[in-house]
Amino acid sequence: MSVEQELADYLNQSGFQRFVQAWIRQYQRLGHLGGKIVLENLTDDEKQCLGGLGWDLSQNRLELTYAQFLKKLKKTRYGEADFLKTLEILNQSLIYSRKEIKELKILAFDEFKENLFHIFQDTKSYAWLKTYLSTDRYVKRYFEQNQHMFQSVLENVCRALNQLPVYQLSFELLPVFSQNITKNPHYFDEDLPRELLLKGIVYDLYHEDMSLDSFKMIDVLYSAGILKDDLSNYCYICHIQPQKAYPSWQGFYEAYEPWNMNLYNINVMKDLFIPLDIFIFENPSVFRMMCNFIKHHKMDVGLVCSNGQINFCTYLLLDKLVDSGCSLYYAGDYDPEGLVIAEKLKQRYQDLHLFCYSVSLFEKIKIKQIDISSKRLQMLNQIKTDNLKIIAQAIQQEQAFGYQEGLIDVYQRELKKMKII
Repeated sequence: MSVEQELADYLNQSGFQRFVQAWIRQYQRLGHLGGKIVLENLTDDEKQCLGGLGWDLSQNRLELTYAQFLKKLKKTRYGEADFLKTLEILNQSLIYSRKEIKELKILAFDEFKENLFHIFQDTKSYAWLKTYLSTDRYVKRYFEQNQHMFQSVLENVCRALNQLPVYQLSFELLPVFSQNITKNPHYFDEDLPRELLLKGIVYDLYHEDMSLDSFKMIDVLYSAGILKDDLSNYCYICHIQPQKAYPSWQGFYEAYEPWNMNLYNINVMKDLFIPLDIFIFENPSVFRMMCNFIKHHKMDVGLVCSNGQINFCTYLLLDKLVDSGCSLYYAGDYDPEGLVIAEKLKQRYQDLHLFCYSVSLFEKIKIKQIDISSKRLQMLNQIKTDNLKIIAQAIQQEQAFGYQEGLIDVYQRELKKMKII
């Protein structure tokens, strides 16, 4: 048995525990054994152990320099012991200074990166991986929190980026895609895997960085050929028909029947639409009344209902309608939410017509509000389009809103003027 082991056996008592830990901390702080340790409020057990070495413990404390300790140690049977090795035996592992620990962390992190670069160096994901690991401020935190988990996430994300459905000119549902990559259909529902997948897609397909709100997330996934959900994301349409006859579309088109068109419907339809004037209404009740109206008069116009906030399916439909040569008209409520929707559509589709928006119509349908929250009023600051801005000012001055159900007769009259009946 080595002298270090013998000393370790002697010090392996509860009364020496704080004594040993104090010297370990000294080494970690200084990078060598030295300086001074102070132990306050000694227990009876500690007094018995430390007092046996002949130190003054009368103040219920121990203050000891390493030089003093080493001098005392040299006079014992353990005098030839390497005290650092003894501490490592007691610690059951090597002891490193803070500087050494920092250097080892840097080395481990560099090895971690190089290993991943080696795995993916000849793949589509390599450029993103190298940029991400070199620039993202949270990388080291994830690495230090759980290196194994972080490496697993990065490997799965890189495999996903290398196999995006868009590279095969196809679409795949997110749970199916996730199952194929990771054997877990919900893997990319988790925060970090989802975030890194989106960042990777943006880097690979858009070659930029961007903040991702809920709509942009769906938009980014779609650009990669991944559908988060192609059935529950839908909008209402009436009398809209692809140029190529699709029986499922044609029946509703000819009968002027409204139906819920979802992402699946629009994705399987690869053709352009018949170019028509398309009227978009915010509220389902108004949309339903206008469906009856154009059906009764056999008007060759199409209708869309955004059902409040514009979802991804609606945007995708409107994009394809514009590409098909259709003209867009939008009509919504005269309240902060309605004006913001109109503003967003106008910014996205520069040629969109704002249908039946005027201060005189606002006066016709306005309803005084007892109390309007400051949050809702602040939404009006987003309005940049001139005629919408005038209405926003009227809402603020009148402290009133107007709802489009009160304009159904106006919509019908205006349609008659535009489409000779």
